Amino acid sequence: MSLDIGRKGWIGAAVESSPGVPVPQTDVIPFTENTLMAKHEPIPNEAAYGVREKTFDAVIGKKWSEGSLSINADAVGTGFLLYGALGDNSPANVAGSVYDHTMTRDNSNTPQTFTFTQARGSVDKQYYRNVAVKTLEFSVSDALVEAKANLIGKFPITTASGSLTTASGSVYSFADSRFAFGATVAAAGSADNLKPHDFKLTLENNTTAVFRHGSAEPDTINHGEFEATVEASLYFEGTTQRDDFYALNRNAASWKVNGPGIGGGYTSSLEVRMYRTYYEDFPLETGLSDFYAVKFKLRCAYDNANSRSVDAVLRNTRSSY
Repeated sequence: MSLDIGRKGWIGAAVESSPGVPVPQTDVIPFTENTLMAKHEPIPNEAAYGVREKTFDAVIGKKWSEGSLSINADAVGTGFLLYGALGDNSPANVAGSVYDHTMTRDNSNTPQTFTFTQARGSVDKQYYRNVAVKTLEFSVSDALVEAKANLIGKFPITTASGSLTTASGSVYSFADSRFAFGATVAAAGSADNLKPHDFKLTLENNTTAVFRHGSAEPDTINHGEFEATVEASLYFEGTTQRDDFYALNRNAASWKVNGPGIGGGYTSSLEVRMYRTYYEDFPLETGLSDFYAVKFKLRCAYDNANSRSVDAVLRNTRSSY
């Protein structure tokens, strides 16, 4: 049998209507890292049977799936990961075939789940069901914008469904990225770019698999507490942000990336809007031979006026997810 390299593997995605009920793929997501795999914790029988062996046998224990999926952020695949991280999606037609997907944090502890069709070369194809996004992290330095989702779900099952299709290669780079503060998210969205040179946005759901008697697989997958944080490096060119840290001032913030044109004079884009933020840390990290810079940490708090802490608007040519 001939061997396949990892680059020939692929993963398909589909939104589940009912958690755990597999759905045939609607899209293939090109990945840069894929560690989603089956997990099994056999339960050893370590009773004394008159022999010196510590383990006499074992029985089936907890079975689930877990791993991470990293992609070069684009206008399509990013939508699946964002939808999973936040939970609600409201698409709206902008013009022609252009749509805005406003994704908000669902207050339910029940996640929006997905079926991932995992194909490892030509020898293995499985459905990963009831998969939820535990954590979604966007990061950008001086290359492409990356998105990494930590996933957890039910144990995989074999399937013959799904096939490889070539997806769009339209991705975002550091040159497309901007970050700014403002009194409101609208003001932050139009404010001057602060021009960080390293940026990381993390959406954390603290998701767990809940096991109960009667099955070795998780009974449910549940979200815990929701957290949104930003870590970024910024050259120290003024004292406005430092003084906000000193005074615990709250500001809205916006992180936005623009992509290529999608028709009608529109471009694909992603904006994550943070309605109420404050600095947790603002350390000055500068060596004698380096330029003055800070590496700050920002936390998103709940904003009563807008009934949310964060949301995201993804513009592309998909009518729905």
